[in-house]
Amino acid sequence: MDASAIFSFGNTFVLLGWILLIFLPNWKYTQTAILSGMIVLFAILYSYLILRDIGDFKADSFSTLANVKALFQNDNAVAAGWLHYLAFDLFVGAYIVRKSKSLGISRWLFSIALPFTFMFGPMGYLIFFIIKSIKSKSLAS
Repeated sequence: MDASAIFSFGNTFVLLGWILLIFLPNWKYTQTAILSGMIVLFAILYSYLILRDIGDFKADSFSTLANVKALFQNDNAVAAGWLHYLAFDLFVGAYIVRKSKSLGISRWLFSIALPFTFMFGPMGYLIFFIIKSIKSKSLAS
């Protein structure tokens, strides 16, 4: 399987996880499907892409912006980087759902953060952090 096919697969497959988080957050298999299924599959594909080109990796590959740009001239590295984003954003989305449920945050309220987490990762987590902080303060009052 080449980098382009893995990239396309990842883009499509990740949607299943986000559909589960947004529309079926309380289904008993949602967290398992995401954490023990989808993210593990992304980790396997990521590892495959990285290990294919490990010979091109240098100790200083992440030391400067120029080195990172050079690293991402390779299709395998770009696809691996993209899978990295997809997996971690999905992981954060699953965390947001779990944490919200444990704190009693309304599904409708935590669902505001999920599309932002899907599209903009850290921004979605920031929105959740603000929601969680407001909820915690209202509980303390």
